[in-house]
Amino acid sequence: MTPCHRLPSILAHGAILSWSERQGRGIEEPEHEHYWGAEGRKEAFSDVVCCAFMAPWGMLKQHGEEFAIVILDAEGVCSLPGVLFCPTNSARSDYTVDEIRAMSEIEAFEACFPNPETYGAYKMAEIMVPSGVPLNHARGLIFCDNEARDYWVPALTQISIPADLRPSARLRVSVGQLDRFRFPGDYEVTLRVRP
Repeated sequence: MTPCHRLPSILAHGAILSWSERQGRGIEEPEHEHYWGAEGRKEAFSDVVCCAFMAPWGMLKQHGEEFAIVILDAEGVCSLPGVLFCPTNSARSDYTVDEIRAMSEIEAFEACFPNPETYGAYKMAEIMVPSGVPLNHARGLIFCDNEARDYWVPALTQISIPADLRPSARLRVSVGQLDRFRFPGDYEVTLRVRP
């Protein structure tokens, strides 16, 4: 998930970038900084992009911003070099930074799926990708409401994505839900940031 006003920068750079990558490229940060959890987590994980197997509804509801959920190809993202798998939200103190930094093997991936029968991911499990997630792994985009889609889709079609990072297929665009990914039914936008 990302605030809609970040989408132009994501497209222009051809990737969802980590905090440290954004800083290195001089990309401005929003006024409302992301919550990093326990002290030292921002510094410890500033070099990764946190992705989820499922949309984190609790975090969405805390913000109330005009958000979009970027649907990624899980196999491609999980196969990127240096990816970490955290079976819970990395902002929590369930695991130390060093423990999370060691979660790169198949056992860590499997720990994100507590029920081997249904292979459903734990609702707060994270995939932590070093530096950034190239857009060629993007498959869809879900907007929080019609107003967000109607404003942002025309604006985004004007942005040129680097050729080697473009999605391999046209992104599927939806409002509220796409396949089994969706916004909470009671999601209410209270803040719209526009250029």
